[in-house]
Parts: sequence; C-alpha cells; structure tokens
Amino acid sequence: MRLAGKCALITGGGRGIGRAVALGFAREGAAVAVAARTPAEVEQTAAEVRALGRVALPLVCDVSDEAAVKAALQAALAEFGRLDVLVNNAGVGSVRPIHGLTRASWDHALAVNLTGTFLCTKHAWKAMQRQGGGAIVNIASLAGRRGVAHMAAYSASKWGQIGFTLSAAEEGKPLGIRVNAVAPGKGDTAMRAAVVEDKSRLLKAEDHVGVCVFLASDEARYITGQVIEVDYF
Repeated sequence: MRLAGKCALITGGGRGIGRAVALGFAREGAAVAVAARTPAEVEQTAAEVRALGRVALPLVCDVSDEAAVKAALQAALAEFGRLDVLVNNAGVGSVRPIHGLTRASWDHALAVNLTGTFLCTKHAWKAMQRQGGGAIVNIASLAGRRGVAHMAAYSASKWGQIGFTLSAAEEGKPLGIRVNAVAPGKGDTAMRAAVVEDKSRLLKAEDHVGVCVFLASDEARYITGQVIEVDYF
C-alpha cells in the first residue's frame, strides 16, 4: 500500500473528487480527516473510510474561515499526531457571463478556491515543517491554465491557485514540503449540470484518484511545483 502509515486531510471531502480521493487514500492505507461544510456528508465519507478499515475523522469546516481552518488542522493533529498529506480540494463556481456576475459570487469564488487553499496550507505548513516534510496537492482546474467563457470568477481563482502552488513549492523545497497541483478538465459536477454537452465525455470523480495517490506517496518524493492536467485527449 502506497500510503501506509500516512495521515491525510482532504477538504471538500464530503462528495465528488474529495470523497473519491478520501476513499482512494484509505484503500492505500492512509488515515483520513475529511473536512467539508456539510456535517452529513463528512460523516458519510468518514463512515465509508472506516468500512475500509482505516481511521477517519469527520470535520465540519468552511475553508474561507481562518478560525475554522485552524481548528480543523488542530483537531487532525490531535487525532493523528502528524499530518503527512493535505489535499486542497474544496471549491465553488458558477457559469455566468461577466456582465451577470455579482460581486458576491466573485468574492465567494476567490474566498473558497484561492484563500481557502492559502489558509489550509498556512496552518498545515508548520506541522509539516516540524516533522521534516509533507505533501500538498491542490485540486486546480484547466480553467486555471486557459481562459473559459462564462467562468471568469472560477478561472481567475484557479489561475491564482496555480500561482500559489508554484510559489509554495519553491518555499517548501528546503523543508521537504512538496506542493503540486492537479488540473482536471471538464468534470461531471453540479456546476456543469446545466451545460448542454456530451456527458459521456466528462471526467468522473474517480478519474482523479490515481494521480492524487501518486503525488501524496513517496513515489513522488522528488516531484514538486508541477501542474498535472487530467483530461480527455
């Protein structure tokens, strides 16, 4: 098992990619803290992790709230004694033209997708530094690599998240803290439900598990500052 003995915290872990990664990590031997805003969803994912024979910790947390993030990290450290992997997966978005984009929607996208990544990384950093290293995986998007019409707020937040990933990777090199990003393409998510398109060509949550397991594992011990795209050809 590639993650045996490791302890991970996954934000947005109640559903979608976060839930799939939590279960994938558990199958590879990791203890998993599952953080999200919806209590029922984190409890359900934690129960599924336990059913795989792994330790699970459900955490209710809004990643845009620094006090909540700090409390969640402290709870994970109290439970596990260490934190080897952080997956910044929590994210929000909407599909609307710029002229119809409200300031509140813009601020919310940046607060969750970009500031949330910063806050979780900030409060995991010292623990990883103390223990001699760790792995951080940021779930970004292809919308953070190229412009996408009607997704300005989401795209801007993901470009920022990728920039943060690259800067954090440089900062983490002398500390043994690896920081990488995964950039999914079009996924079968609630955000795309209203878009008219060929749904058979959409990525499923499970399609992102393998790359996240790899980046979290010791197999990727010399890999940092990379953005790995996950998409159909």
